[in-house]
Amino acid sequence: MVRIDFSLSRVALVPLLVAVAAFVPACGADDGTPSNTGGGSGTQTAASEFTCTDDDLQSSPFGGPGFADGALTGAAQDSYVASSTLLWMKPDAAAQQRFGELMGPILAQLPTQEGLIGFTLGTSAKCGYARTITVWKDEEAMGKFVMSDAHLSAMSAASAVSVHGVVTQWTVGAGDLPMSWEAARAKVAAAEISY
Repeated sequence: MVRIDFSLSRVALVPLLVAVAAFVPACGADDGTPSNTGGGSGTQTAASEFTCTDDDLQSSPFGGPGFADGALTGAAQDSYVASSTLLWMKPDAAAQQRFGELMGPILAQLPTQEGLIGFTLGTSAKCGYARTITVWKDEEAMGKFVMSDAHLSAMSAASAVSVHGVVTQWTVGAGDLPMSWEAARAKVAAAEISY
């Protein structure tokens, strides 16, 4: 199981992400790409486009600046913004290495990201997926992270490391924390393929 220690130095996070990215996709076509029944044009939902079940998901515990030891660290809000991503990774070693390089700066930034409540990362070797769940104080806080240099760099290279991706967001309450993979899977399955 992948575990993230929020006290880890920036140097320690990069090898961790390389390890997270180092998996061999087994679900899909003979060439390692995900089974795709549609065009991936953004008009198909993730559930209708891909059918692999990631029951081997390896993930970090949910935690972050606003959530530790299974509880919120500050006063509860009425609502938060949750987001989940799912990337169908390219199976080649160069793409996986690049993924680790891109994620290193993001993981170094997340533990101190203003407005971040918590996050978890996961991978499925069976399906060739990399997944995230993040929970934010509000949309403004999430937007600041999305527009940060590290995240913009990763977004611009998404097609170099993955075949398709889904990004979705929704509102959650304090009682929904920590976010579960089951909740994220349902939201991602209903979302359109982003690219």
